[in-house]
Amino acid sequence: MASIIQICKMALSHIGSDSTITAISPPDGSVEAGYCATFYPVARPEMIELGNWNFTLTRATLAEVSNDSETWAYAYALPSDCLAAKRILRPGYQLTVFTQDEGTYSPNDNDSADFAIEGSVLYSNEPEAVLVYARDVTDTTKFTPSFVLALSYLLAAYLAGPIIKGKDGMTIGDGMRQRANTMAQQSAAMAANASSSTTDFVPSSVSARR
Repeated sequence: MASIIQICKMALSHIGSDSTITAISPPDGSVEAGYCATFYPVARPEMIELGNWNFTLTRATLAEVSNDSETWAYAYALPSDCLAAKRILRPGYQLTVFTQDEGTYSPNDNDSADFAIEGSVLYSNEPEAVLVYARDVTDTTKFTPSFVLALSYLLAAYLAGPIIKGKDGMTIGDGMRQRANTMAQQSAAMAANASSSTTDFVPSSVSARR
């Protein structure tokens, strides 16, 4: 698996730099390492948020909080490690989200119940809501090859401006960001095409009303 330095070198190569940085924490003293130290911690969570990368996904039954909404039936606290909410599981669907160590399953986002997020509160009409969400992952041994490549392009987008400078830097940076966004969209499409299975599961709060 790629290391942080390898990802940074890939990003630099995308913009035509032949820098051979050796460290970014702390930086090895080169200008390029300094920029990588600044932008890598920004690019990594941004790329996780943009896509549906299986190694970042987990799920949790949400804790209900006071509901001040007149639109939604339920209000829930978002998990403290939630970087991006992906879907609320509907009753009748059973979905297993795996980490990279356990497998490579990705969810079918077409079956998500409607929800809205305001601050740290998620609103939904689903009782006992189960949220599938992406959390930040810093361990590069968990990164998939497609994520490494997408992240290198996004990091290159950040590096192009300060290293190349001027109009050329802006143009190249925009091109790198477009490639990164395309790969993030592809990861979401792959997740949407994955399968899910129906079950007879009914939340206990609904069952109690029957």
